[in-house]
Amino acid sequence: MPWPPEYQRASVDFERFMVTARDEAGLATTNMAWNMVEGVLHMFRRRLSTNDALRFADQLPPVVRALFLQHWMPSDQVEPVGSHAELLDEVRSLRPEHNFSPDNAIESVGTALRSVVTSDGFERAMDVLPPELRRLWENPAPFTSPDTPSGA
Repeated sequence: MPWPPEYQRASVDFERFMVTARDEAGLATTNMAWNMVEGVLHMFRRRLSTNDALRFADQLPPVVRALFLQHWMPSDQVEPVGSHAELLDEVRSLRPEHNFSPDNAIESVGTALRSVVTSDGFERAMDVLPPELRRLWENPAPFTSPDTPSGA
């Protein structure tokens, strides 16, 4: 059996994810996008039960999945969702001296995820999110889905 395609193209998918996050956020470099991406993924993870976090992670490409799960303590309490401003403050609290997360950071990462996750996979990931978080990613900017042929 050949090794699965998602592992064959893991670096390419992660680069596409980071470039999309950078561009959607209006940042100059993927280095500037790094703390934003990590902050958003971890902020979402902290609001999911262990089972839901694993179900969500299962829909992500390998490198994004690893980042989502990085430094996770499954025994930690699930955090309340809070307001958009509170969520954004949490995202920005990760390495604040090097964090360039703009006001649309959360939405930018959602759009970036849609660029590397199939439509069905993204819907399965969305299904485990609390409604307040799901709303943040329901109306994405236009993108080309990985399961849509080029030129379609």
